[in-house]
Amino acid sequence: MASLLAFAVVRCSRIGGSAWWVAAVAVSLLASVSVAHAKAPTKIGEECVTEKCHASYGKMEHVHGPVDGGECEPCHVQKSEGRHAFEPVPEGDDPVCYECHDRKDEGEVVHGPVLEGSCTDCHDPHASDYEYQLVADGSELCFNCHEDDKTNQKHVHGPVAVGECIACHDPHASNNEVRLKKPGSAMCLECHEDMKERMESAPHVHPPVKEKCWNCHSPHGTPYEFQLLDEVPKLCFRCHKDKAKHIEAAKTQHGAVTTGKKCLNCHDPHTAEFPKQLLKAPMDLCLSCHNKQIETPTKPIRDMKQWLADHNDHHGPIREKDCSACHNPHGSDNLRILKRAFPPAFYAPFDAKNYALCFGCHSPKLAKDARTTTLTGFRNGNKNLHYVHVHRKKGRTCRACHQVHASNHPKHIRDSVPFGSWALPINYSKSDNGGKCAPGCHVPREYQREPVNKKKTGADAKTGSTQ
Repeated sequence: MASLLAFAVVRCSRIGGSAWWVAAVAVSLLASVSVAHAKAPTKIGEECVTEKCHASYGKMEHVHGPVDGGECEPCHVQKSEGRHAFEPVPEGDDPVCYECHDRKDEGEVVHGPVLEGSCTDCHDPHASDYEYQLVADGSELCFNCHEDDKTNQKHVHGPVAVGECIACHDPHASNNEVRLKKPGSAMCLECHEDMKERMESAPHVHPPVKEKCWNCHSPHGTPYEFQLLDEVPKLCFRCHKDKAKHIEAAKTQHGAVTTGKKCLNCHDPHTAEFPKQLLKAPMDLCLSCHNKQIETPTKPIRDMKQWLADHNDHHGPIREKDCSACHNPHGSDNLRILKRAFPPAFYAPFDAKNYALCFGCHSPKLAKDARTTTLTGFRNGNKNLHYVHVHRKKGRTCRACHQVHASNHPKHIRDSVPFGSWALPINYSKSDNGGKCAPGCHVPREYQREPVNKKKTGADAKTGSTQ
């Protein structure tokens, strides 16, 4: 090397002009490189990390153990003796990392780089400013391979927002899908402890919640509140396809389904104290909205909660606190979301199929048999007065006389009949043997189930009434 430098100096002295300076610089660089090589270690075991060589390794926050101890030989071999040329230890079937570290590929679901033995895709084998000698920080490392379509959503899951992918995922291997640290909803409940307590104590838990929360929620981020996979009710309809068809086709729709929080107006999507994930007991739930007058396209619906409080003779379904016995809460093709047919007009000729709602509980014979002594107490002798009222061209429907929710009279008889803008009074009174009503729809009339020993007047003979 010394003779080569001497020759170079002589040659430079014979060159004139600027060329001489170029040659001189080249000679100077050659000399400095030669000196550096002369000082660099030429065998394994000499100091590799010095102020002039690999100096940054010792200054980083996280240094690999062997590097920190000056033990380069566990991972490197010299290419040839006497030369400053080293390369990683040749690997067999497994990466050299497993010489010291426990295996990381043991699990049903293994991360791609781990499966391929490419530990250095994520870890710097010498030193790094990041924990575990990672080559980047947090989610930035993950997004070196994975598409970043998660942090730019309107609603982002907390761990994703702060770059903590490993809060949920094992970066090496796991026995759970997508390398989750715990299976299914158990992963989410590690943080959502309040939901865990609810699930353990509630008598009704929504099946998707039992299985895995991401049936409904994205664990990363979505455009929808609570990282829902879709807006409500579209999300609900992914499973409840029958309800989707029913609600879409219903001619009379329930406002609770179509306004506000829609399905969530009535149902808790996680846990509930009541069947069908209802937020409250069925009737209490209905009255939490029907506690005021509600305007509809046809006519207002009264404050039902107040009405029931003010009237003590309740219809059977009301006594059983079962509004859904008559109404379909998801909508129907009938008046007032009734489950079965009922005449929408106040007056209508009798047709049994138009009274399917009432005849779901009451016998149709009540209106079909002109004579009876057993079917009803509303008879004059054996003359069925239900039959008399409904079997005419301008037949009276059930609600002409009965208040279908509640009244202050036996058999929930109405106080009055709506007749346009006038409330036509019925003035019904009950007796041990029958009853009477008037004036209003007709002249005063009385009925008696059992005849009394009194002579009929001419007027009575015509009407069939017994005084």
